[in-house]
Amino acid sequence: MNQFDRVKREPLLKEAAYLGSVQFWKEYYVELQAEPFLKIERPEYVNVEMLSWSWCYETTELLIALYSGGEPVESLEFYVDHMFSQFQRHKQAYPNFSLKLWEPDAYQFTLWLLSFAVLFNKPGRIKQVASYLSEDPDDGEDILLRQLFSRVGVTIPGNTLIHERPYNEMLNAINAENDEQQQALRSYLKQWYRGMRNCYWHDRHKARSDAGFFGYWAFEAGLVTVLWDVDDTPYRDLPYYPKDLVDYARECNVLQVFPRSLQVTYSDAIAKSGEVCPRTGVWVCDDWVVGPQTFMQGVEMPADEGRILTWRLVKGL
Repeated sequence: MNQFDRVKREPLLKEAAYLGSVQFWKEYYVELQAEPFLKIERPEYVNVEMLSWSWCYETTELLIALYSGGEPVESLEFYVDHMFSQFQRHKQAYPNFSLKLWEPDAYQFTLWLLSFAVLFNKPGRIKQVASYLSEDPDDGEDILLRQLFSRVGVTIPGNTLIHERPYNEMLNAINAENDEQQQALRSYLKQWYRGMRNCYWHDRHKARSDAGFFGYWAFEAGLVTVLWDVDDTPYRDLPYYPKDLVDYARECNVLQVFPRSLQVTYSDAIAKSGEVCPRTGVWVCDDWVVGPQTFMQGVEMPADEGRILTWRLVKGL
């Protein structure tokens, strides 16, 4: 076994393809500065905004690839800052840029960015990440992201889970405790890759040359593990779990930067017919003659023969 195979974190990574991809990413998206390149005069049919966006997603792929290739976590600091600077540059250049959460890729980018901001101890980046989310309700408002952002002191809207697979288990994990929390995260990791098949990078390792394959990681599982202070022993060695990054975050005492007291309060007390129940508990409806009803988190709130009702939580369970 050569040195690369001994240190790599992503077992599917092949050295030649990895080295070629990293060289390309560094040459075009680190060494080449975006601003002067984007100012070059081009034909009208060239979409300069998409060229600008490429610095965002390509630097993200580079960061993940370097982690996959076994680079020491502390050595990735420069690439984390470079990635965030490209997102911020793009947003400033194109203020209408937004991540639309109904898109699986946009949802995953949001989780990546939030996870990196926390696990690499970049609290100043979190509000920036939230500012990239579309403010149009039709583009998606999500309860899982709402609770994750709430945990780090930022309020965003959302009462329903947009993507049931695989994120329902993650939602269960942050609302559970002890053994149930551990098992929910374990279940999440076991179904994660299968549930990500609609993302652009899914099955990239099967490409003929493996070019551009940067590794598969459920960084958000590490995010929850650190912020909810979960003992990761039951799932630590499962595929897709970024245990080295979790260890690094704990060594940096990230939990002290994001204490529970930072969490903003929000209400799961209201849900309308057709929405997903945001919290297991006893619910009442003031405009329907029925008694208190117990609903489990994740079920659809009922209507009255097509009439939209407003349900109110009176007791969490």
